[in-house]
Amino acid sequence: MDKSGPSRKMSPTAGKSSIGAIAVVVLVGVYSLVQPELNARFGWDLPQLRSGDAGEVAAVPEPQARPKSQSKSESQARQESQSKSESQSDSDLASASEPSVNAGPESDLKPESDLKYGLLREIAADRYLSPAGLLYTPGSAEGHRLEHLRRHTTDDPSRPGSHGVFDGDMEGALETIDQAYEKAKQGTKTTKRVDDGRTIYTVDLGRRIGFVGGREGARKRHPMARRVRIVLEGTRVITAYPL
Repeated sequence: MDKSGPSRKMSPTAGKSSIGAIAVVVLVGVYSLVQPELNARFGWDLPQLRSGDAGEVAAVPEPQARPKSQSKSESQARQESQSKSESQSDSDLASASEPSVNAGPESDLKPESDLKYGLLREIAADRYLSPAGLLYTPGSAEGHRLEHLRRHTTDDPSRPGSHGVFDGDMEGALETIDQAYEKAKQGTKTTKRVDDGRTIYTVDLGRRIGFVGGREGARKRHPMARRVRIVLEGTRVITAYPL
């Protein structure tokens, strides 16, 4: 007679539960291993698993993976946007570095169309400055030094003695006087004397700049003039005429 007592047998239900638990653990392990690879290769969005406090398996959502093609498009878009921004910055910098036509204080130099006789700049009422720095201001019996100078752009046959006449009307006279003044400052082919506070230059320009008129000039058949006499008070022109 067997005294060891009745033997215990595993119930069919307990066996099935153990096998099922093992299978779940194996599946979870396999899933955990292949889940990242599947998401990366196919662009899927499979959830990541973790063990719960009660031994249960819970799904943990993973950040949504974007398809590779979409990520590439967005990268290209960002690069294009950055490239456009840099190009715009370079353009703005280049524009800023270029001087503007309207920037800064207005220049005191007038356009050529506003210059008197195409040469003189008005610096004050009835006061005109030549490119060489000579001033033409009100004065003389004619009311203005320019009007006095105008008399030396045409002949006056009735005038006693000689009367110097510039070639080229007022424009030619003003240019010739500026050229003579520049030579006078250099002392080239120039004689100079001072009389009662006025400086008198006689400058040989070495070329025809007009002729000698008046009664004396007519008697000599209007000889060619090559010299200019300029009478100044400082830089203010009192008179100028050919010799």
